[in-house]
Amino acid sequence: MASTTRSLVLVLDDHPDVAATLAELCRSLGHAALAVDQPGDIRALLARHAPAALIIDVMMPDQDGYEALKEIAAVSPDLPVLLVSGYGETWLEVGLTLGRAHGLSALQAAAKPLRSETLRNFLATLPPPR
Repeated sequence: MASTTRSLVLVLDDHPDVAATLAELCRSLGHAALAVDQPGDIRALLARHAPAALIIDVMMPDQDGYEALKEIAAVSPDLPVLLVSGYGETWLEVGLTLGRAHGLSALQAAAKPLRSETLRNFLATLPPPR
């Protein structure tokens, strides 16, 4: 019997309950998910977990999503990234502009609270599990 590896979605949000909830929603939609509320070194995190996608909060205290976009683009420019923010559309538009300027090719944005349909649509863009 052939096994399949579910696509890992890495969820970065400085609010542990938000990160855990988003990760659980990803799992309910058939993906493996890891919630991280203190991302630290984003490059090391990406290398360690090799996610199929990333959901990242735009505003985090130690390394906000804007700072992380440059790091993500340097190591995984094709990684599907969903920027999320509870601070409004302007912050998301800035994130989209910066991410694209850094070379991220699969970047989307969504306001918090994140709707399950939005998450479902984002996850539908991922390649099928291997």
